[in-house]
Amino acid sequence: MRGGEEFAVRYIHSVQKTPVIEVFRLDFRQGIELRETVYHDFGAGLPFLVEEGAVFSSGNGKYRISGIRRSLGDIVFRVGRFADYQLLIRGREIPFTNFEKPGRSLRFSGERRPYLLSFFY
Repeated sequence: MRGGEEFAVRYIHSVQKTPVIEVFRLDFRQGIELRETVYHDFGAGLPFLVEEGAVFSSGNGKYRISGIRRSLGDIVFRVGRFADYQLLIRGREIPFTNFEKPGRSLRFSGERRPYLLSFFY
Protein backbone atom coordinates (compact mmCIF):
# COMPACT_ATOMS: atom_id res chain seq x y z
CA MET A 1 0.00 0.00 0.00
CA ARG A 2 1.02 3.59 -0.44
CA GLY A 3 1.34 6.03 2.42
CA GLY A 4 -1.99 7.72 3.13
CA GLU A 5 -4.08 4.76 1.94
CA GLU A 6 -6.77 3.45 4.25
CA PHE A 7 -7.90 -0.07 5.00
CA ALA A 8 -10.42 -1.44 7.46
CA VAL A 9 -10.94 -4.52 9.60
CA ARG A 10 -14.47 -5.80 10.22
CA TYR A 11 -15.25 -8.36 12.91
CA ILE A 12 -18.04 -9.58 15.17
CA HIS A 13 -17.64 -8.23 18.70
CA SER A 14 -17.09 -11.02 21.23
CA VAL A 15 -19.61 -9.78 23.80
CA GLN A 16 -22.24 -7.85 21.85
CA LYS A 17 -22.18 -10.21 18.83
CA THR A 18 -22.59 -7.23 16.49
CA PRO A 19 -20.29 -6.00 13.68
CA VAL A 20 -17.49 -3.53 14.35
CA ILE A 21 -15.42 -1.79 11.69
CA GLU A 22 -12.10 -0.15 12.50
CA VAL A 23 -10.56 2.08 9.83
CA PHE A 24 -6.78 2.48 9.67
CA ARG A 25 -4.43 4.64 7.61
CA LEU A 26 -0.90 3.79 6.57
CA ASP A 27 1.56 6.53 7.47
CA PHE A 28 5.27 6.27 6.65
CA ARG A 29 6.22 8.33 9.70
CA GLN A 30 3.95 6.68 12.27
CA GLY A 31 3.34 3.20 10.86
CA ILE A 32 -0.38 2.45 11.18
CA GLU A 33 -2.87 4.92 12.56
CA LEU A 34 -6.39 4.21 13.83
CA ARG A 35 -8.77 6.71 12.18
CA GLU A 36 -12.34 5.60 12.87
CA THR A 37 -14.49 3.02 14.67
CA VAL A 38 -18.05 2.12 13.61
CA TYR A 39 -20.33 -0.19 15.59
CA HIS A 40 -24.01 -1.06 15.89
CA ASP A 41 -24.63 -1.36 19.63
CA PHE A 42 -23.48 -0.04 22.98
CA GLY A 43 -22.08 -2.55 25.42
CA ALA A 44 -19.11 -3.97 27.28
CA GLY A 45 -15.83 -3.45 25.47
CA LEU A 46 -17.17 -0.95 22.94
CA PRO A 47 -15.84 2.63 22.99
CA PHE A 48 -17.92 5.42 24.46
CA LEU A 49 -15.38 8.13 25.33
CA VAL A 50 -13.72 10.17 22.60
CA GLU A 51 -10.15 11.33 22.55
CA GLU A 52 -9.16 14.93 21.89
CA GLY A 53 -10.01 15.83 18.30
CA ALA A 54 -12.31 12.85 17.77
CA VAL A 55 -16.04 13.17 17.14
CA PHE A 56 -18.83 10.83 18.27
CA SER A 57 -21.90 10.62 16.04
CA SER A 58 -24.87 8.33 15.54
CA GLY A 59 -27.38 7.70 12.80
CA ASN A 60 -28.82 4.98 10.58
CA GLY A 61 -28.47 2.49 13.44
CA LYS A 62 -24.70 3.02 13.74
CA TYR A 63 -22.39 4.71 16.20
CA ARG A 64 -19.22 6.27 14.82
CA ILE A 65 -16.13 7.73 16.39
CA SER A 66 -14.23 9.60 13.69
CA GLY A 67 -11.27 11.93 13.67
CA ILE A 68 -9.16 9.50 15.71
CA ARG A 69 -5.45 9.86 15.04
CA ARG A 70 -3.98 7.19 17.31
CA SER A 71 -0.60 5.90 16.12
CA LEU A 72 -0.31 2.20 16.72
CA GLY A 73 2.87 1.20 14.92
CA ASP A 74 2.15 -2.46 14.27
CA ILE A 75 -1.20 -4.16 14.92
CA VAL A 76 -1.55 -7.78 15.96
CA PHE A 77 -4.89 -9.54 15.65
CA ARG A 78 -5.70 -13.01 16.91
CA VAL A 79 -7.50 -14.72 14.02
CA GLY A 80 -10.85 -15.51 15.58
CA ARG A 81 -12.74 -18.75 15.45
CA PHE A 82 -16.08 -16.93 15.70
CA ALA A 83 -15.29 -13.24 15.16
CA ASP A 84 -15.15 -13.57 11.35
CA TYR A 85 -12.35 -11.04 10.88
CA GLN A 86 -12.28 -9.51 7.39
CA LEU A 87 -9.70 -7.21 5.80
CA LEU A 88 -11.46 -4.50 3.77
CA ILE A 89 -9.04 -3.04 1.24
CA ARG A 90 -9.47 -1.42 -2.17
CA GLY A 91 -13.05 -2.63 -2.47
CA ARG A 92 -12.24 -6.21 -1.53
CA GLU A 93 -13.23 -8.24 1.54
CA ILE A 94 -10.60 -10.80 2.48
CA PRO A 95 -11.11 -13.20 5.42
CA PHE A 96 -8.20 -13.31 7.84
CA THR A 97 -8.35 -17.09 7.51
CA ASN A 98 -6.90 -16.64 3.99
CA PHE A 99 -3.67 -15.59 5.72
CA GLU A 100 -3.56 -17.62 8.94
CA LYS A 101 -5.38 -20.39 10.81
CA PRO A 102 -7.93 -19.54 13.55
CA GLY A 103 -6.28 -19.04 16.92
CA ARG A 104 -3.01 -17.81 15.40
CA SER A 105 -1.83 -14.20 15.33
CA LEU A 106 -1.69 -11.98 12.27
CA ARG A 107 0.52 -8.88 12.28
CA PHE A 108 -0.04 -5.77 10.17
CA SER A 109 2.86 -3.37 9.97
CA GLY A 110 3.83 -0.29 8.03
CA GLU A 111 7.40 0.28 7.00
CA ARG A 112 8.59 3.56 8.45
CA ARG A 113 10.56 5.74 6.07
CA PRO A 114 11.79 9.32 6.04
CA TYR A 115 8.98 11.71 5.09
CA LEU A 116 10.72 12.79 1.87
CA LEU A 117 10.68 9.20 0.55
CA SER A 118 6.89 9.01 0.98
CA PHE A 119 6.53 11.10 -2.18
CA PHE A 120 8.25 8.44 -4.28
CA TYR A 121 6.48 5.28 -3.05
